Order: sequence, then C-alpha cells, then structure tokens
Amino acid sequence: MEWDLSDLYAGPEDPRLEGDLTEALGLAEGLDPKDLLDPKRAEALFRRYEEALEKAYKPLNYASLFFATRTQDPAAKALLDRVRNRYTEVRNRLLPLEVALRKLPEEAFQALLEHPDLADLRHFLERQRAYAPHTLSEREEELLNLKGLVGRSAWSQFYTEYTGRFRFPVGGKELTEMEVRALRRDPDPEVRREAHRVLYGKLLAEAPTLSAVFNAVYLDYLQDLRLRGYRHPLEPVALRDEVEVRDIEALLEATRAHYGLVEAYYRWKARRLGQEKVASPDLLAPLSREKPKVPFAEAKELVLEAFRRFSPQVEEIAREFFERRWIDVYPRPGKRGGAFCSGGLPSTHPYVLLNHTDDLDAAHTLAHELGHGVHFYLARRQRLLNFGASTPLAETASVFAEILLDDLLLEKLPKEQKTLLLAERVEDAVNTLFRQVMYTFFERRSLEARKEAALSPEAFHGIWQEEQVRLYGEAVEWTELDQAAWAGIPHFVHYRFYTYSYALGYLVVLALYGKYREEGEAFVPKYLGVLEAGESASPKEILAKAGVDLASEAFFRYGFGVLESWLKALP
Repeated sequence: MEWDLSDLYAGPEDPRLEGDLTEALGLAEGLDPKDLLDPKRAEALFRRYEEALEKAYKPLNYASLFFATRTQDPAAKALLDRVRNRYTEVRNRLLPLEVALRKLPEEAFQALLEHPDLADLRHFLERQRAYAPHTLSEREEELLNLKGLVGRSAWSQFYTEYTGRFRFPVGGKELTEMEVRALRRDPDPEVRREAHRVLYGKLLAEAPTLSAVFNAVYLDYLQDLRLRGYRHPLEPVALRDEVEVRDIEALLEATRAHYGLVEAYYRWKARRLGQEKVASPDLLAPLSREKPKVPFAEAKELVLEAFRRFSPQVEEIAREFFERRWIDVYPRPGKRGGAFCSGGLPSTHPYVLLNHTDDLDAAHTLAHELGHGVHFYLARRQRLLNFGASTPLAETASVFAEILLDDLLLEKLPKEQKTLLLAERVEDAVNTLFRQVMYTFFERRSLEARKEAALSPEAFHGIWQEEQVRLYGEAVEWTELDQAAWAGIPHFVHYRFYTYSYALGYLVVLALYGKYREEGEAFVPKYLGVLEAGESASPKEILAKAGVDLASEAFFRYGFGVLESWLKALP
C-alpha cells in the first residue's frame, strides 16, 4: 500500500541522482543564447534545454515524493533541501537562454516560429514571448530565484512540516489532520462535533504562527508583482493560464451571482437533518446515519469499472497505478495530509498520494487523483516543453472521473441512496466550484490588505467569516472556531490564486460531460484528445476541438443550469 519510487531512483543514496544533477548543470552551462538567431541550431538548442530540465527535475520529483511520506525525517528534509538548491542552480544557468528568448528581436523570433523544425514548439515559443514585458535582466532573474529559496519556497516547506506535526486527540487516540477531517463526515453528530472542535480549535490556537506564514508568502508575491511590473494581482495568473483577467473576474462574478444555489441547498439539508439552520459542524454531515464503508479494494474496483464503462483504454491506464505501485494509500505519522498526483515527466510516469479512510469520500478522492494520473499519462505523448496540463484544464480529468464514478453508483443504488448521492453531487459542486471561488475572494481581499501592513490573525478571521456568510447566506449557524478555517488550507501558502482553477475546471467538466451525454462513444476520442494535448496549444484551442467554447456566455449558463437541475431533482 506504499508507493515504489524505484522507477526514479533506488534510494536517496542512488549515485544516479547526484549524477543527473551534475549532468543537468553541465548541460545548462553549455547553452549558447546566440544559437537562437539560427533556427537550425535553435532546434538542437531546445533539445539540450529540455534534457537539462529533465535531468534537474527528476531528482527534485523524487526528493519531493520521498519527503511527502516522511515530513518529520531529517534525512528526507535534508535531501529535499539539497536537491532544491541544485535545481535552482540549474534554473539559474538556464536563465540567459530564457531571457534571451523572451527579449529576442521580432524578426529573429518570427524566424523561429516559421521554421518547420520548430513547428511542434510554436505554442511554447509564443508562451515564452508573452512573458517578455515582465522578464527582468539575467542577474535580476537569478536574484529572484535565489530569493525564492528563502522566501515562498522556505515558507511553503515550513508550513508543510509544521502542520504535519499536528495531532488531534479524539476518542483516546491521536489522529492526523486527514483522519480528523474524515470524521467531520461521520454519521454520529457527537463525533462530528468533537472533530470540529479539535480541528478548528487547533487552527485557532495556531493562527498567530500560521498568519505569519501567510503574511510572508503574500508579501513575497506583492514584491514580485511590483518588480515585474504587473498592474493587477490576477495578471500573472491570467498570463500563466492563457486567459484574460476579465475572464477570471467574469467567472468569479458569475459564480457569486449563483450563491443562492448554495443557500437553497443547505436550507434543504437543514430540513433533512431536522434543523432550522445547518450547524457548522454538520456542514459535511452525511444524510444517513449509516456511513457506507468502502475499503480500498472495493474503491479500486468501483473506480476501474467506472473508467472501463467510459473507455477501456482509460481503465487499462488506471490499472497500471495499482499493479505497479504508483500509489501510496493510507495515512500514517509523518505523511503529509491531503491527496495529490505528481505528474512526473514524459520519460517517467505519475505518482498518486492518498490518505484513504475507507469511506465513499475516499473512493471519490481515488477517482479524482487517478483522473489526474490518466491525464499526465496520456500527456506523455508530448515532448517535455509541451508536457503537463495548463491550469484551466488541470482539474478536468479529475472531476470528470468523479462524475463517471457517480454515474456508476447511481445505477447500483436504491432510490433513497440515489437521493443521498445526488445530494452529495450538489455538495461536491459547492466544494469544488462555489467554495473555491469563495477562497479566491478571501485570498484577493487579504492580499490587498497585506499591501498596507501585516494582517493579524483577527484580520484574517474577519475576512474569512465575511466571505463564508456571503456564500451560505442565512442557511448555516457558525461558531467562533469556524473563523480559523483559512489557516488549514495549504493552497493559500503553496500557490497564488490556484483555487479559482478548480471552479473553472468544474464548469469545463460540466460542458465536456454534456457533450459526452449528447454524443456517447463518439465523444471519447475527443475527450482523450484533450488530455493527450498537454500544453501543446492554448486551453481555448484544445477545448474548441472538443466542441467547448470557453469564452462564450453559454458556457456559464450551461454549467449553472446543470447544477440547478440537480438541486431541483432533490425531493
């Protein structure tokens, strides 16, 4: 039940790890930006650039995965620190080429775009060029990379290590964060209240320390905005995701305009629970006291069956993760919380980390992360510079996989259980779409406030609670502890404005799912084409081939219309 990292390296002391880092440094050192002026030499230049990136990233990928299951192990931490420093050194040696590409005279740049040997790098080249106005000199870029080691990267690692030590006393046991969060869905209301009390009580007590982390990473971001000449805090995100700032703001406002769906659902849930308002410890309460047990073996078979019904190819890919031990399954002391899929490289393969708790939510998490895994697996058909998943598409395969699992379960379950699952589907929309937008509003407001001065824990509490009340309206009864929930959301530390992409991805999924329901098997190759495309074209171009127009008003109307239909179907 623990992943096997030997496909990367035999262990932390594997001499190949150090060898790859050394080779990466040599490859990066030998790149001559002048070769950009000759398209024929440029093709070989980019091949060497890719090789340097691969040789540098593979050790970092291994060290990060090794550390993820050993956050309290000094040796694992030391390995990650050492490899991260060497990776930064490689990146700094690549800077002259990257800066030169972004600053290349227009005539020379057009020659690269038009050369047939570079046809498959056209999108990559255009993406690099888009960063030109915000690219500094080589020396300044190097200094910013070095600053990152003691800035956002250091604070991010500290947050992971610090919160990874948290233990929560429940029922005479010391639980990890993921274990206690799972209890918030327990059928027993007393268990839920105890889990709520210890989880948010701990976050409230730790808020002074965690607010210092938030203040540091926010200030780091604000400094980057100023140094790079960005005029809007969402501008780097929009540039990264190949959308306009107005596209992101349209998504945020369209979602906020439909907050009433959230309040309506929780008024329905309050009636089911026999409450006037939903008590905040019961936000995630199951609607049945019989909590279905879903052992990992059963979850595995359900997910594989759901995938097989959609596409035997998708099922075959997912099965490899189990057979070849690309998954780390259960929580244990020192293992980081949450779940993720590490995409790896075109020459390697993805890995999935879970904290499986033998319930239906954990089965959905398995489907979610395996969706990511299938996405990265298929994107390996691209070369490294086109590999991956752009942020607007990053959650597409994962959420689509969850809906496929739900479709299977809705066929297997009796009528009352179908109602419960439909309610869970609406709650998933609340958490994946609406709450992520709420997070983005919180992040934007607190980042704006950070311009003036460091925020106190109370200031963070206030912004968070205002946004929660705005989302849930009068349907939820809050406690004092709820105001500290922001401190337990790692996305606020590790990334900037990433949470909005969950919302965008969810609406993309609803559009793709609608196409699947309309077209049936004929849609499957189009969907797989979206995943295989990686980052070889813009998200809008990739989705257009599947019949989805990301910029249309109909895109929003369709998504929210589906959610309204789910809500109306609840008895």
